[in-house]
Amino acid sequence: MKRNRAFTLIELLVVIAIIAILAAILFPVFAQAKTAAKSTVWMNSFKQTGLANSIYTTDYDDMMVPADTDAKVGGYYYCFGCGRPDYIWFELLQPYMKNYELSVCPIDELRMDGRHLDPFTNAPLPPTHQNYWYAVASRSNVGINFTFLTPWFANAQKAGSAPVSMTMVAKPSNTLFAIDTIWDRNTQSGKPIGGGNWVVEAPCVKDQNGTFLVPVNESEWARYGGWVPNNSGNPPYSWLEFGGAWPFFTKRFRITMVDSSSRTISIGQLTAGCDVRSAHQGAAYDGDKYIWDLR
Repeated sequence: MKRNRAFTLIELLVVIAIIAILAAILFPVFAQAKTAAKSTVWMNSFKQTGLANSIYTTDYDDMMVPADTDAKVGGYYYCFGCGRPDYIWFELLQPYMKNYELSVCPIDELRMDGRHLDPFTNAPLPPTHQNYWYAVASRSNVGINFTFLTPWFANAQKAGSAPVSMTMVAKPSNTLFAIDTIWDRNTQSGKPIGGGNWVVEAPCVKDQNGTFLVPVNESEWARYGGWVPNNSGNPPYSWLEFGGAWPFFTKRFRITMVDSSSRTISIGQLTAGCDVRSAHQGAAYDGDKYIWDLR
């Protein structure tokens, strides 16, 4: 009688070892493919956001979408990002996009259902609350170049932003409209936390002669805003290291320009033509290379 031959222990171990080697080779490939797919999805979000802004400017006499419409004011107190009566730019573009998911980077750990948070208490807001969608828009991973395109203003009566006309932008294809952003960072690990931020700080607001670039004036943000460069690479880390912008994929930033074109750029390209210093002490010395201002 012919007997069936079973696998020996050594043969089983060899098969298991082969499977383990194949898994070690293939899993990183699968992970890279998954990341590449998410990167493509995120770039598509930027393209749609840029197109929505282009349609908005057509409907509103070539005026850029305002970063904020009406921040809370009490005497000389004002608060951007604190809720109604203010409306944030991503809310204003919704008639042209109809999708708040476009504001959420696929690899940001704070998902859509974690962004409905009260701006003061951080408590979840019910869908009926007036700030429900405002909270999502304020934590958008797409941040607008508010410094030059829709600069903030504030006085005793009102606070908001003053969007510029498209006619003021000399080179729409070379002027940054929006970039991927973070809400905050863990000061010790440097890890992004809390979602994104609806605005991003420009690295420079003055020219090489120390004169404020149009339409920036000497406001609180011009004096104290800006980037916080970390030359040492050690803690503590600031969320303003890149002005609130953040390179989520392969150390490159996703951007969309005023003309709605989109692409990825490096940190060198993002700061080209600008001598980056803390608290806006640097200077935008090359208007052809500097992509933030209106020149």
